[in-house]
Amino acid sequence: MKPLEIHCRNKVMYAKISVRDRGSGQRDYVLTGKDGISLYVFTKEKGHWKCTLGYLDEDIKEAVINALIIRFDKTICDIFYYKGERKLVEVREKQGNLWHIYVNLHYVATISYDKFTKRFEYNLEDETGVVTDDHIRKYIGKIGTGEISWYKGDR
Repeated sequence: MKPLEIHCRNKVMYAKISVRDRGSGQRDYVLTGKDGISLYVFTKEKGHWKCTLGYLDEDIKEAVINALIIRFDKTICDIFYYKGERKLVEVREKQGNLWHIYVNLHYVATISYDKFTKRFEYNLEDETGVVTDDHIRKYIGKIGTGEISWYKGDR
């Protein structure tokens, strides 16, 4: 398996990774330290990633979790931080040229595509200010390029 690419402290680090299946859909993600001996185990439980074995500085641990999310959590299309808290963005395609946007599993917006005018429109319902118009335009761009999928038969 190709190494995990980790961005931290203005550097790009690579870690050897293996995935162990524990059954019932649970997996351990085992990283080997650059010394070839140290092991760090990360798991995802109830939607939250955590380091279950090994000690890492907090910033490195968070960078590893970000890298794991990007690589293995296929439903997440964006990660950003707001007031020091990680925000995971999921864009779910719906029938009828619609997409619902969720941040940390909370609904925040809808994007729609009009087949006749060939334009995207959106309704941003996030009163917290976490998601901005710029975020929505970014996701519309990803839908347009196919990075975010269309509902089968809608396109």
